[in-house]
Amino acid sequence: MTHPADPGPRSVRLIFEYDDDRLRLVHQQQVDVAVTGFDLPREHTPGDHVEVRDADGTPLGRVAVRAPAGTSAEVFPEDPDDPITRTDLPAARGAFTVVVPVTADADHVAVVRVAPTSGRATAESAGTAAVTELASFPLEPR
Repeated sequence: MTHPADPGPRSVRLIFEYDDDRLRLVHQQQVDVAVTGFDLPREHTPGDHVEVRDADGTPLGRVAVRAPAGTSAEVFPEDPDDPITRTDLPAARGAFTVVVPVTADADHVAVVRVAPTSGRATAESAGTAAVTELASFPLEPR
């Protein structure tokens, strides 16, 4: 009797929606895409990221979120001779998509925010940036 081969790593497209401080994972879809730049960095890069984690919460990898800033919007005038202006939005709303590789150990994803470190980094302070978990979501089984 033969056993099917382990399909190995897979990639999953995750679609998130946000409304001010609420974040929802609205869709997961397996895709045949190679993902690069997913390793855990030695130094934290400021910004928002999606981490794939195992059942114990240990990060397996992290990919940056490239979402547009949702705190302001361009306003186009009715008169084409008037300038385009920017106005603050009452709440940030939008969606973003990220593709992450998922191994057999992966259990869930967490959206995290890495705050920039203040001051000059030293060998002792490297990698000590504040990482805040914004939300966590289970991954769908294969």
